[in-house]
Amino acid sequence: MARTSILLIVLMCAGSGALMGQAKAQAQTPPQGGFDSFIQLVAPRDTSTIKRQLRAATDEVAQAESRRQQAETMRLGARGRIEAKKVEMVRIKERISLAKKENREADRVGLEAERKAAEREKGLFERREELRQAEIELETARGELAGLTQKALQLELQLAVRRAGRLRKPIGGAGGASLDQVIGELEKQTLEAQRAQAEYDPVVANQEIKVIDRRLELLQAQQELLGGN
Repeated sequence: MARTSILLIVLMCAGSGALMGQAKAQAQTPPQGGFDSFIQLVAPRDTSTIKRQLRAATDEVAQAESRRQQAETMRLGARGRIEAKKVEMVRIKERISLAKKENREADRVGLEAERKAAEREKGLFERREELRQAEIELETARGELAGLTQKALQLELQLAVRRAGRLRKPIGGAGGASLDQVIGELEKQTLEAQRAQAEYDPVVANQEIKVIDRRLELLQAQQELLGGN
């Protein structure tokens, strides 16, 4: 009996010591370091998705510039028609003055009708020029937005690559802390770029509204020309 009691006491002491040692080891285990111990304010995304969106943004920059140049060409065409119509109207007015001087009333009435038609046509070309100018401004804004989007995605891609590298090859000590600082700075720059992108969205929306307004004005001018009003 005495021998059995002593054995039980030894086993209990050994078990208690093991538990205390385990608790002490857990208490001494350093907390996980690195950026993943903080909240990631730029949501992680796979690099393939970011690269696909980056290619689309790059294409949009080029396409916006192409559309802007096309709108500029059409604006110059409308401006040329306006100037030509101005010359035509001057000549019509000269003929009206001559008809009045020579008392050719029928000719004068006909020439007045030509002058009014020329004025309506000039107004139509002016609406076209205003529309093309609005389209130029819209494509310029779209190009700017695409450029801002491009920059934000480039920074996000760098951030994703650094994060992935940090997870694949954990680095302790000063090296790990330095890399975490780089990742933190990239996250900050990415957020700032995304903010600039979001701030520019209303600029594009306002330009789109302006283009629609100019199209409505052009439609009205065309209807007036067809109606002879």
